[in-house]
This record gives sequence, C-alpha cells and structure tokens, in this order.
Amino acid sequence: MAISDDPSQLEAKDLPELLQHDTYVKVAGCDVDGILRGKLMAKSKFLSIASSGFGFCSVIFGWDMHDQTYFKELKISNKENGYRDIIAVPDLTSFRRVPWETRVGAGGEELGTPFFLLSFRDPDTGESLSACPRSLLARTVNKLHEQGIGAMAGAEYEFYQFRAPNNTNGPTSERNSSATAVFLQNNPVDTLPSLTEGMFGYSLTRPTHNQEYYYGIFDACEKFRCGIEGWHTESGPGVFEAALQFGEITQMADRAALFK
Repeated sequence: MAISDDPSQLEAKDLPELLQHDTYVKVAGCDVDGILRGKLMAKSKFLSIASSGFGFCSVIFGWDMHDQTYFKELKISNKENGYRDIIAVPDLTSFRRVPWETRVGAGGEELGTPFFLLSFRDPDTGESLSACPRSLLARTVNKLHEQGIGAMAGAEYEFYQFRAPNNTNGPTSERNSSATAVFLQNNPVDTLPSLTEGMFGYSLTRPTHNQEYYYGIFDACEKFRCGIEGWHTESGPGVFEAALQFGEITQMADRAALFK
C-alpha cells in the first residue's frame, strides 16, 4: 500500500518520498468560527517544520470572520503582546490532496496540491491551545480513551446554492465568487439567482440539470478524503443536503470543516 493511501500511519521520515514530485504544500488550521486559516509554503520549508511546527500569528484567535479584532481583546492575542506568534504543528495523519488544484507531475500524472491540517500550541509551554478547536476536541477524546470509551459522529449540511452572476467589471464569461461579491454590493441578496427554481425535495431529475456540478462535488469530496454518504436536493430553491460519511469523531470534525 502506498503511504498516501493510509495517512494514519504517516511519519515525518515518509514525507520526502510522499512529496517527491511537489514543490509546495498547503496548510491550514481552524479558528473558533470553523474557518480554515492557512497558507502555501515551499516544500523545503514544510519539511523543516513538519515535526517541530512553525510560528503562526495568534490574531486568528483574536478576530472575527471579517478579520475585525474583538472589542474586548483576549489574553491569547492582543495589542500588548503584539499579536505574537503561536506554534502551528502539522497533523501528518490529515494528509490529503486538493483535487480541484491540479498540475502535471514529473511522471505525467495529475497531482493535487498536498494539504495538511494544523493544530496550535502555546509558544511558552508547548501545550495545546484551548482556543484551537482541533486541540480541544483531541484532549476531550483522549479523556474518553482513558476511560475505555470511543466517540463517533456524523455531520449533515443543508444549504442554498446560487448561480454566479456575470462580473460586469471583468471578462463577460467570468462567473465566480468574486463576481458574486461585486453583484451583492449593488443588489439585494434575494436577487441572486438560485441554482434551481421551485420546491423539489429528493428529486432524481432535478440534479440532472446541473449534473456536472452535482456529480463533480460528490467525486471531488471522495478524492479529498471527505466522503459524502448521502447527497440530494432538499425542498427549496437551490437547496441541497449533504450527509458526510459517519466515522470517528476527530476525523468527522475535520471532514465537516473541510466540506464547508
């Protein structure tokens, strides 16, 4: 079995072989709002910090989802400590490749961007941070394991989907999140066109109108180690429901964050 097939056994010594055809690595950790905050780094840099971790600005735990610092600043991140760095440590067992960010490897194969999740530690004590959602969950699960107990979980999302409007300030063919943001600056939210119209819960025919998108999400999630257990339309214009594959709670939490 290739080391990339079972990342649960991945160790730092395996990384040079795993990343031999890559030049960069993407890393990200979760803030308290469940938003992934990360960066792209050179492979050489990643290999040098894979075990020890690296400095990451603590402000990700001192601001909201709009990057506005809290009115009452926290001890973990504030002006007085200069929003100092905390330590971000890659979780090697979280390895996956981003299937929608591909390039051709040295052997002619398509390679997705290598990706690892991070957990955060106190720079003084080296202990895990309570503000870090992954660390908090890991500590809780460890307490359960000490009692001979395991934890499982499932996650289900229901969400509206919209068609991206044309970007009037860019190429006429451009339809993306940037175009949507520009559109919403000048138009009410309810004028954004739904992916589909009408109430069609559990419809088998409705997804065929956007089947490349519909099946593309299912396939991409499988490749991203974020498998979907059930995927269908819900009752409402453009509403879909995704039930992620049931599993061990820490892995389920990772998949829930990554699916968003």
